[in-house]
Amino acid sequence: MREVARLVWERPDGERVEFALEGDTLVVGRGDDASICIDEPLVSRQHARLERREGGWVVVDLGSTNRTRVNGEVVMRERALADGDELRFARAKCTYLCGADKSAVAAPGPGEAPEPH
Repeated sequence: MREVARLVWERPDGERVEFALEGDTLVVGRGDDASICIDEPLVSRQHARLERREGGWVVVDLGSTNRTRVNGEVVMRERALADGDELRFARAKCTYLCGADKSAVAAPGPGEAPEPH
């Protein structure tokens, strides 16, 4: 079974909204037709596109006025995403998660070596 990647939006009020990245192409924006709706005024109606590729997901800026950033760097064309990357759609802060739930990983028992990373 393939791990479902997620995008977690941290709203200005501190609430976290999680979106499962299902399918091959998702549009991020504030418009009603966006696959991932981020209802903030500086986010464009169709701000960016997330595309599933062979190695994972990439983000493509759709010519947004207030830009898309990954880890503080402006996305000029497209950018491959890695687990834990911070995405900014204008001021909206999101985190891309694609790895296993780290809280579910058991600590090694007595006399066991930790698993190599």
